[in-house]
Amino acid sequence: MKYLQSIKIFILCFLLLSIMSCDQKKNEFISLDHMTFINSYYKDSVKISYYVLIDHPEPTDKILKKEIIQYVKKKLQNNTSLKEKNTASLNFVFYKKTDNTSYFITHKENSGGLLSEEISHYQEDYIANYYVSKCDGGATEKIYLYSQPEEILANSCKK
Repeated sequence: MKYLQSIKIFILCFLLLSIMSCDQKKNEFISLDHMTFINSYYKDSVKISYYVLIDHPEPTDKILKKEIIQYVKKKLQNNTSLKEKNTASLNFVFYKKTDNTSYFITHKENSGGLLSEEISHYQEDYIANYYVSKCDGGATEKIYLYSQPEEILANSCKK
C-alpha cells in the first residue's frame, strides 16, 4: 500500500510524457523573399524563382505533396507576377530547414570567392519544385518531389 502512491505518480508522469511526445510539430513554411530570383535575360520570357524552407516537413510524400500544393495555391492567389505579359513561369523551390539552410533565413546567397554559400550546395535538404508555366490561354503546373518523378497537376493550355 505504501508504494501505491509512488506507482500512481509514476503512471501519471509516464502518460503525460507519452502525450507530449506524440504531439508532432506542424511543418512551417518559411519564405525566403530576399532570395527571389528573377531571370529576365529575355524580356518576353521572364522566369521567377521563389525559395521556401520547410521546418518539420511531413515524412510521408503524399501528405507533404498535398501541403506544398496548398502552400503554392495560396501564394498564387495573391501573386500578380504571372498576370504580367512578359512573365513566362514561376518556380517554387522547397528545401528542408536544417542547420545548413537556416543560414539563408537572414542571409542572401554569396556565390563569389572562396567562401561561397549557395542553397543549391545542400542537395541533401532539397525537397521539391513546383513549376507554373504560362502557355497559350492558360498554364501548366508541375510538381517534382525529390523522391518522385515529375507529376503534372494542371494543364489548362489550349491544344
